[in-house]
Amino acid sequence: MTDDDDNPPQEWSRDKQKLAVLSWLSFLCAAIFSIPFFAFIDPLIIVDAVNVEGVDSRNAGYAIGFFFLWANGWISGWFTLRLVRRKRTGPVALPRKD
Repeated sequence: MTDDDDNPPQEWSRDKQKLAVLSWLSFLCAAIFSIPFFAFIDPLIIVDAVNVEGVDSRNAGYAIGFFFLWANGWISGWFTLRLVRRKRTGPVALPRKD
C-alpha cells in the first residue's frame, strides 16, 4: 500500500478554485505583459520612482514592475468575479406599472 491510498486528495471548495485560477491567470498575464512593458521602460526608472534605500539594481526594477502587473491583474480579475457572481433562484419579477 502506498501513501496515496491512505490520504486521498482533498477536494477544493469553489471559492478556493476561483482564487487559484485567478492567481494563476494573473501571474501568466503579468509574465506576458512584462515583456513589452520592459521593452519600452527602463527598470531603473521604477527603482528611482519607488525610492527605497538599498534597492539600486535593474533586477529590483524588474521584480517591482512584475509585482505591479501581477497585482493589477489579480485585482481586476477579483473585481470581475465579484461583479459576475450572482445567485439566481428563479425569474425576477419586474414591478408592475398600473
